[in-house]
Order: sequence, then C-alpha cells, then structure tokens
Amino acid sequence: MNLASVPLPALESPDLRVVTKRPGPQVVAVDPRTAGRFYRPELDVLRFCAFSLVFIHHHFPSVPGEYNPHLGQWFAITVSTISAAATYGVDIFLALCSYLITELLLREKARTGTVDVKWFYIRRILRIWPLYFFFLALALATNGLIPNERVSGKAVVAFLLFSGNWWMMSAWRSVSVINPLWSLSVQEQFYFAWPPLVRNLGERGLLVAAGVMLFVSNSLRLAIFLAHLGSERYIKFNTFTRLDPIALGIIAAVLLRGRSPALSNVRRLLLIVTSFAVLWAAAIFLHSEADGVEAVHLLSVIGYPLVALSSIGVVLSVLVSTPPWYACKPLVYLGRISYGLYVFHLLGLKLADVIGAHAAFGARFVKGQGLLGFLLTVAMAMISYHALEQPFLRMKERFSHVLSRPGG
Repeated sequence: MNLASVPLPALESPDLRVVTKRPGPQVVAVDPRTAGRFYRPELDVLRFCAFSLVFIHHHFPSVPGEYNPHLGQWFAITVSTISAAATYGVDIFLALCSYLITELLLREKARTGTVDVKWFYIRRILRIWPLYFFFLALALATNGLIPNERVSGKAVVAFLLFSGNWWMMSAWRSVSVINPLWSLSVQEQFYFAWPPLVRNLGERGLLVAAGVMLFVSNSLRLAIFLAHLGSERYIKFNTFTRLDPIALGIIAAVLLRGRSPALSNVRRLLLIVTSFAVLWAAAIFLHSEADGVEAVHLLSVIGYPLVALSSIGVVLSVLVSTPPWYACKPLVYLGRISYGLYVFHLLGLKLADVIGAHAAFGARFVKGQGLLGFLLTVAMAMISYHALEQPFLRMKERFSHVLSRPGG
C-alpha cells in the first residue's frame, strides 16, 4: 500500500493545521515527524501484553504429555497450545521495537537532517546495559543456589558479548535464568547495524533494505530445512532467520510517515482478532515440539512469515493518534517496567517453584506458583526500574534529539 497516495484526511494525525487564507480555507499538512515528543502510551500496554505472552509460555508446558493426566486431555491440549502460541510474544516485541526505533530515527533525520549514530548508541547503552549486566552478574553470583539452575561460564561470556542467541543455537542449552536474554542479543545486533543505514538511505532505500531482510530470512530458513539440520534451534535463535518481524516493523514506520493507520474501531478489532487467530493456528499446525524434541519441518519454515505478519498486525491494530481507553495508568506503568519484567521473569518463576516446593503447592502450572512467580517478577522489576534504571533513563534524554517516553 502506498501511503503517499492516501489523502491526508484519511490518516490519523494530530499534526494537521488549518490555515485560513483569502479567499477560502486551506489545509496545510505539517510533517508529524517534526513536531513534539513522540510517545504512544498504547504501545507501552502492548509491551506488557507481549511480556505476558512470554511469561505464559515459560510458565505452562507446551507439550500435552507434561500435564497431570487427571486434568484431562482436552485441558492439556488447549493449555499447551496456548503456551506454544504465547512464544510469539517475542515476535510481537521485535516488530514493535523495529517500528519504534525506525520511527524515532526518521523523526531525528527529519528534524536535524541526519542521524547522530554515536548518540543513538549512547542511548541504547544507557537503556539496555545497566540492567542487562547487573542481571548477568546476579545470575553468576547465585549459580547453584536454585535447584536445576546451571549458568555456564561459556554462556555468560557469549551473553556478555550480546551473542547469546548464537550460543543458544549452537550449544546444548543450559537450564538457566539468562536464557530469555537471547532475544536481547538479536535486538542489540539490530540496534548496532540499523542507524547507519537510516542515516545514509532514503525511504525507498530503507524499503529495499527491509525487502532484502525478508528475502534473506526466508531463503535461509528454506536452506536449513533442505540441509536437514534436524533442530529448530538453527531457526529459532538465528538472527538471520528472525528478521521478518523486524523488517515488517521497518516497513510500517516508513510507509506510515509518522502517522497512525486510519482504521475504524471495528477494523482494528478485526485486525487484532485475526492476528491472534493466525498465531493460534501457527501454534496448532506449525508448532514442532513433540515430547521435548524440536525438528525443522517445512510447515514451521512457512509459518514464520505468517507469525511476522500477525505480529505487525497486532502493532498496527493498537497504534492510534490519541490514547485509547485501555491505556490506563496501571497497564502503562507495567509497560514501562516491561524490560525488567522480561529480564527477571524466569528467575521469578524458579523462585516461586522453590517456595512452592516448601509450601506443598504442587505442580506450578496447576496451583499457586504462577501467580507467585508473576508477583515476584513485578516486585523485582519495580525495584530495578526505580533504583537502577531510572537514573540512566534521565541521563539518556541528554542524548536525545527526539524525546520519547517520559522518564525514558
């Protein structure tokens, strides 16, 4: 869809000004990328929703055979399928991050004529590194204190170098609270490579770059399938095979040109329902785990583009020009601390398991550990946000040409 051909009134934007001239009124479009702070509270809510999906995936087993037989086969199949679909919260977050980063960089370019790559790297360092390295140190310091918790020294080195996803792909995965940080490695690799391209390419060049990313990702997945490598980890944790949601987020930012999609409430509802229905179908028909063994199937290779399309569909369905009704303070706040929620959630679940074992809660996906794990995760994320992250977030704004979320 070429948004350049869409009449201006068809796009939601608070940045259209009416200028009255003789003999009659005229509508003058002001580039929304040059005006004001860029902050969409509904995207904070979406961050929390994406985290919630990942939490569900790590809390509930995605293999029906791991459930208590007394719960019934229908329960086991339904909940395990939900858990399998919830893993796609990572794809939603990748699409959201690439959209936001590209939009902010394009706004900076519109206002200043270029992209200050050095300042961008400083902002990412101040946002990501303090909590990231603190958590790695915490995991290493508490190694062995939690049952079935093993933090490999080689894995820590890989994560320190933001190549944890390659470690997860190439090595037998250790049971560790640092495992979810693999997706942060993918994000940091994207953050490193993308700003220079935005600085040097125009809109058409950025769309071509996104198209190349889609081609590389799909071609490499097909090559892995044809090579019979035998494990889905070669796709799941591979940066070059997870580029689809990132590329679609870029395309959305370029084509929307700083505005929100012009969709009625009914169309937004249909889009988000359809997107989640596709994610559910992907979990049913494309999920390749069986009895704990992962394998690369042709359907799973085809499924990744569908998941990416659904992920960007979710992002577009919530993107509006004025805060929606669900962007209430509690949910927005949980979105603001979602980075900490994601980093701490596996530790929270493991601590809940330890507490539950002493309290005789039983299996954690049957009784109380899930809620306890969530509460522990929220508590740790709140402490992290206010005590560790906020000082760096305030510092981060000094290096921002475009102000975004209040407080970082």
